[in-house]
Amino acid sequence: MGSLHRVLRVAPAVALALAACSATPAGRPNVVLIVIDTVRADRLSGYGYDRPTTPHIDALGERGVRFSNAFSTSSWTLPAHASLFTGLFPIEHGATQERTRLEAGASTLAEILGAHGYATFAASDNPLVGPGTGLDRGFDAFVETWRGKHGPRHPEPDRHANLLAVTRFLESLEPGRPFFVFVNYIEGHGPYAPPEPQRSRFLAPGTSPEAVRSALRRDAVGYYLDPASIPPAEFAVLNDLYDGEVARVDALVGALVDALEQSGRLDATLLVITSDHGENIGDHGHFRHVFSLYGTTVRIPLIVVLPDGQRAGEVRPEPASLVDLFATLLAQCGIEPPSGATTGRDLLADAGDASEAPIYAEYYTPLQALGLFSPEEFAANRARLSPFLRRLRSVQVGDWRLIAASDGSHELFDLSSDPGERRNLAGSPSSLERERRLAALLDAFVERAGGAPPLPDAPGTPGAAFGDLDPESARRLRALGYVR
Repeated sequence: MGSLHRVLRVAPAVALALAACSATPAGRPNVVLIVIDTVRADRLSGYGYDRPTTPHIDALGERGVRFSNAFSTSSWTLPAHASLFTGLFPIEHGATQERTRLEAGASTLAEILGAHGYATFAASDNPLVGPGTGLDRGFDAFVETWRGKHGPRHPEPDRHANLLAVTRFLESLEPGRPFFVFVNYIEGHGPYAPPEPQRSRFLAPGTSPEAVRSALRRDAVGYYLDPASIPPAEFAVLNDLYDGEVARVDALVGALVDALEQSGRLDATLLVITSDHGENIGDHGHFRHVFSLYGTTVRIPLIVVLPDGQRAGEVRPEPASLVDLFATLLAQCGIEPPSGATTGRDLLADAGDASEAPIYAEYYTPLQALGLFSPEEFAANRARLSPFLRRLRSVQVGDWRLIAASDGSHELFDLSSDPGERRNLAGSPSSLERERRLAALLDAFVERAGGAPPLPDAPGTPGAAFGDLDPESARRLRALGYVR
């Protein structure tokens, strides 16, 4: 591990280093899984956004299979990544806002692929995705690229720590051995401070440096104590900066894919681009990805590029979930999942008409978010903050979406007429039967998972979600807004 950290100070000739490694034999594809953290689907130009944020990822969509209705299993990093790695929902794998670690139990993608001869490697720029939360299980090497960074804050894409770490791993790989590489890019996560040229490209003309500085001083704590503390003009600036961050991570993905292509490896590689969750930037009266399960926080991009350009340009409109990637990747590698290991399905298999397949998401009591408030702040603002001390589950079938809350304040949306989820139809006589059917699906989902009755009462008071943090982890989590 130490030598892998040291390579972050070195400047290898990326294309030449990668080219030195031979391609994988036919039938055993390499797997590269890239998570663009906190990037919501509707901010990618290839998903209909009217700003050119993601030319590199859009090009990958043309080379692969793009899922236009993909969803996370949660609106927070840890449960979403745990679902990605295990093929299980949060209620099944147990890594949630209330228990911030994936404990030993269900097999992970890295463990299964490793047992079938794959070299497994991860480069993560997010401190919540790594050894501290149990998400390193099964990887031969797991590099936390956010630690001990050197050089400029925003290096050129071909100097990014993730790319350099992956390069070093591939340099060391024995010829012909298949590999599984996981990479997490954190750029889409707040605070939104994209470098040039992305910053100027997306800021509205005339936006002053002071307006940017003022917007960047805003945080979730201040907003939830006083929603008026962030005026619409500042949310507009934050949205522009977020677009710049999406464009920045697009450039980073492009650099990594270019390196794989120049090496001759890409044609033998199964490449997946997705996100763990989205983001609220003033949407639905929320800031950041806390306290909610709206589409802005759970609808994500998903692109699967198959080896040798198979099925290039295909668009799949049926619903897809992060839990489905577990079965999908193993199937493409010719590996049968362990019995009962996943409730997901192979997205690339012919599943008939899956347009009405239910999509589930969960959000447990957000101890990590409520822990940002001091005991004094929470006590003084209990009436304002108490509505967030609850659990949520959502189910979507076709154009109908139910968000059920442990405090009984359910929400029902008809996405065909209200894609922005602004008109709550829960309790409406005309929608009552639809609401009952969706609620029954949630009950059955919990029963199948062996969970407690749906949405039991949340803990009475918030507390610290992270314990025993080393100083560097604490600093990084503080910068990302996870701890205070």
